[in-house]
Amino acid sequence: MDEMVAILDDHDQVIGSAPRSVMRRDNLRHSATGVLVRNPAGEIYVHRRTPTKDVYPSRYDFAAGGVVAAGEDPFDAVVRELEEELGIAGVELTQLPEGDYADENTQYHAYLYTCVWDGPVRHQPEEVAWGAWMSPAELVAKFDEWEFMPDSVGLLGAYVRSLTINEGWDSAAWIDGPWLYRAARRPEVGPRLAAEATLLPWLAPQLPLPVPVPEPTTDGVRHRLILGEPLAGGDEATGRALGAFLKALHSVDPVEAVAYGALDAATSRAAKTAELAEFRAQIVPLLPAEVHERAERLLDRVAEVRTSLVHCDFGPEHILALDGRITGVIDWTDAVIGDPALDLCWPLNGAPDAVRSGILDSYRPAADLIERSRDWARLSPWYGVHRGLRLDLPDEVGNGIREIVHHL
Repeated sequence: MDEMVAILDDHDQVIGSAPRSVMRRDNLRHSATGVLVRNPAGEIYVHRRTPTKDVYPSRYDFAAGGVVAAGEDPFDAVVRELEEELGIAGVELTQLPEGDYADENTQYHAYLYTCVWDGPVRHQPEEVAWGAWMSPAELVAKFDEWEFMPDSVGLLGAYVRSLTINEGWDSAAWIDGPWLYRAARRPEVGPRLAAEATLLPWLAPQLPLPVPVPEPTTDGVRHRLILGEPLAGGDEATGRALGAFLKALHSVDPVEAVAYGALDAATSRAAKTAELAEFRAQIVPLLPAEVHERAERLLDRVAEVRTSLVHCDFGPEHILALDGRITGVIDWTDAVIGDPALDLCWPLNGAPDAVRSGILDSYRPAADLIERSRDWARLSPWYGVHRGLRLDLPDEVGNGIREIVHHL
């Protein structure tokens, strides 16, 4: 039967219906559903579509779903499609952010969910030719090998990649539905995670780009998952957005920021002084004698300024983007009252030229701020040498020493 499909306008309002064949023929905008199914071990159910499907036949997919029928509630369509396609019923569904997708074959508004299922999977023969469980990392690796449904990758690919999050030096991280949970791995990190739950809700409304808004949990914090991947490339518009973000961040009241949980200037200065003292004692003697004076002056300069709230680790790995749009700035554990030039270190000395141009246009840093950002860039290899000395990695120490000398 040629089922009737609800047709949408550009504002996601139902404006009528059409036979499915007409919707496909004319590529009419409609509603559709997608459910990412995981088992208790965290694996994702991946399947291959049958060759008789009316769009993208024989492609691999990691979401169960389909179109919303005329007069059907979208959630009812989610439940129906999941049971029809994979035989999964009576499961708790967790809603993910809705999305939009369009290409030359289909265009629709997506109602997206995830669930955990530990029972059997029963394929609808007309829909599914094959299926298997894969870890998130295995699935991400297959993105480059198999032909997947482009809409599933576009709508849920970033979410799948986020599920590969495991743990870092400071905290463990895991995904549960639309939430990202973090728990301290070392005792001293716990208070900093707790501070994020007071600082970021105060800070977020003052910034022009999204940031996590954590809430406390029994062993750390959680916040709504921000979809996106670490920033790669970018243009002047990207730079202007980042420059405006940093300008707003560095303009917030530092006294209020401390009251809401940021490390104060005295505390951050003491921590930096101790770190720089180790650099002086351990690294400077390894440098050629003719650069000792320049090395000491560099360490003096980066120790001086403590005026603004800074992110303290502002680089592409903590700037998330999706489809060329910045979706958020993450990892605020180290936020302190410090030198705003530190946040400009990567933007002005490591970012692509177009991004740097946009940042200069919107931030308009003074000459001394630009020069201090270069000092922070010069300091970067010192951290690698420090780590190499601590972990007995002579190659890392040797390479770092050469880089330090090159930049002094």
